[in-house]
This record gives sequence, structure tokens and C-alpha cells, in this order.
Amino acid sequence: MTSDLTVILADFFTATWPVDEPIAESTALGDTAWSAFAELGLSLVGVTEEQGGAGGTFEDLMSLAVLAGRHAADIPIVEATTAAWALAEAGLPIEESASYSIPLGQSSLTIDDDGTMRGTLVDIPWGASVDLVVTLTDSGHTVVLKAGDATALPGVDLAGQPRDTLEIAGLKPIAIGSGITANQLQRRVVALRIALTAGALQAISELTRRYVSERVQFGKVIGAFQAVQAHVVQIEQMATMTTAIADRLALESQLHEIDIASAHLVTIENALVAARAAHQAHGAIGMTREYRLQGYTRRLHTWTGDFGEAVELSRRLGATASQNASFAHLVLDDTRPELIP
Repeated sequence: MTSDLTVILADFFTATWPVDEPIAESTALGDTAWSAFAELGLSLVGVTEEQGGAGGTFEDLMSLAVLAGRHAADIPIVEATTAAWALAEAGLPIEESASYSIPLGQSSLTIDDDGTMRGTLVDIPWGASVDLVVTLTDSGHTVVLKAGDATALPGVDLAGQPRDTLEIAGLKPIAIGSGITANQLQRRVVALRIALTAGALQAISELTRRYVSERVQFGKVIGAFQAVQAHVVQIEQMATMTTAIADRLALESQLHEIDIASAHLVTIENALVAARAAHQAHGAIGMTREYRLQGYTRRLHTWTGDFGEAVELSRRLGATASQNASFAHLVLDDTRPELIP
């Protein structure tokens, strides 16, 4: 998937997140390249200019996520762009200069009679250092909260990136409206995570091919050994398949639940296969902090683990398929069924 946007941005990503340097673990958003990214309007891609965004299609946004995955960009690209989209769908204003994130975990937020909010927002990437958090209340309202007014419980994900919890008590929202559902928000995030994964797998494939063509053992490059060649082929297969999945989702006018669940399940399995093969091809060096592989594979485990385990997704997909009389209807019709819980 290559859009005009990613062609234009290739040099920016290469200069900002070089592919020949170790992948650093992130800290506060102010210590990252967020400002440079936001100044280009990239945090608002996928939202029309009329709605306060930077314009561009969902396909452009998916291409941007692929690029971010390839370069292991250490900023909340998926979360910020999803927050902007949620605000636009709810008819709420977007602050161009503000940084946004969203909770990814099982959160609960209620509105009291006096208009204040209380609850817990779980697993917010860079939640303690962004300006604003966009989330849905238990009643389905879209709300904007000032992150600095909440009580932050810092945390990190498997990749060492900030993943914070915010405790909300007596806090009035910056804005409140109605637009998307929790399912719609999750589908968009999962689709963008698949694009991130596709980009990371592309980078892992290139990294592994380069390594096995340079590393010499027993008098010849290890890429000449058949077992190592099998690992390289397997990684490339997983990268190609996941990229094709991301390309397909990018063209959808509507993200159906069954499509997203199927794509997510295959992506989880592809990521696990590729990560295992890459580390087997690299040996011990792949686990060192100075080498980029572990930075990518830790991200893969994070991205694929947020919204359902493979076994549970398989069960729900199987149950849904078994209750549908037509497979064609299940995968092609605009009125595809929702997944069975």
C-alpha cells in the first residue's frame, strides 16, 4: 500500500526514526518527535478539513500507519488520529495544537447529576503526558477530558512505551457529544494496528534478509543454510499476507465486525510466526537492546494482544459462521452479521 502521502513523508520518517539505529523505549510525549509530527498536520489525517482535520482518506491513514510501523515511530499515531476522528463524528471541535490519546483497556466512565465525571480509564498510550483524552462514557457519549486534571497511574506496555491509567473523580469534561459506538472505535483501532503490524513485518523481513546475508558461520554466510532460508521465506510470507490484509481493509467504506475480527486473527498468527522465525534466524543478537529486532517484536506482541486472544476470536468467528446459512452472505454482503459474543 503506497499513497501519495507516504511517498512525500518517506524522507521525514527516515530522518526522524532512522532504521539503522536502536529502537529506544519511550518516555513522556514531550521527549519524542511528536511536535514535528503534529506540526505537519499528520495527527489529523483522515478527518476532513471542514471538520477541523488535515484531510486525506482512510486509505491515506492506513498507509501512514504502515510507514509508522516500519520505522517503529514512538508516538501515539493510531490513538491520536482515532481521537480526532471520534471528535469529528460527534461534531465536537478539534484543537489542532493539542495532543490526544484514547483508552484501549476496559474502562468505565459515568456522568453524575452535577455534570462531573467519575471512573477509571485504562491502558491509555501516553495518557499521563498528552493534553486531552477522548473516550466514551458508559452511556455511549463521546467526551473530551483534560489529562492533567486526572490522577495518573503510570505504566508501560511490552514494548516499553507509556501505557497509563487515569482515575477520574469530580472532573468536568472539556466537551461532550454523541457520535460513534465503542465497537466502531475498536474496529478502527484494530484496522490501524494491523497496518502498523504490516509495516513492522516488512521491516523485520528486510532486517533478517540483510543479517543472514552478512553473518558468516562455518565459513559461509548463514543465509546459505537451508534452515535459515526457510525462516527468511516464512517471514516474507507473513509480511506479504499482512500487508495484503491491511490493503484490503484500507479500501473498505465500512469496517464490518466480522472482517475486522478475521483480519485481526490472521494478523495475530502472522505476527507470532514471523517473530519466532526472525529470532531463530538472528540468534542471541536479536534480543539485545542495541539491535532493532527486539523493538519490533515487542511491539508486535503489544499491538496484537490488546483486543482479544486468538482462541477467543476463533471461537466467536466459528460460532457466527455455524449460525449463518450462506458463507457468501457472511463475507460479502453489506448486511454482514455481527459476531456472536
